[in-house]
Amino acid sequence: MTKRTLIVGVVAGAAAGLAMAAVEMIYGWASSAHTAWDAPMGIWAYIGGLTHFGRPADHIGPIVLGIGGHMLNAIFVAVVFVALMRVLRNPPAAVILGAAYGAGLWALQRYVFLPINTPEDRLFTTGLISPLWVWWIAHLALGTTIGLVYMLLQRRAPAMAMSYRAQVVPAEPTKKVA
Repeated sequence: MTKRTLIVGVVAGAAAGLAMAAVEMIYGWASSAHTAWDAPMGIWAYIGGLTHFGRPADHIGPIVLGIGGHMLNAIFVAVVFVALMRVLRNPPAAVILGAAYGAGLWALQRYVFLPINTPEDRLFTTGLISPLWVWWIAHLALGTTIGLVYMLLQRRAPAMAMSYRAQVVPAEPTKKVA
């Protein structure tokens, strides 16, 4: 894996993690039945148990750990996405592929990984934090942002390389024709 793949993946993952968190947290803030902190608290509660979920003022630690875990996950899946795009020779539809990637991640997480640790009826994705449609939108935002940032940074790389070469390698002097 190249250094550039890692850097682009980290930047894309950080942006995508923030985009996804924004969707979940705005829903929680706007909902009368939830709080903006339910999603990060729920991430840690999945690992540590439902005793880590409740009134936000009583669960600062799980909120911070949930945000950290969420951001690390977002960065990891973005690095994987960037590596896949490099293997596919930088396809032009990175934003659409990113959205599909986000939807695929959600399906994999919801129907394969989450039920491993928790029975289906107790999963936090069944409404404890937000309805299923919010999770789908949040994951589409995650994947779309990964694809968009990847596309923007990939377009910038050739321009930066050309600019760098122009500074380092002086142009050959032109010969005067007599």
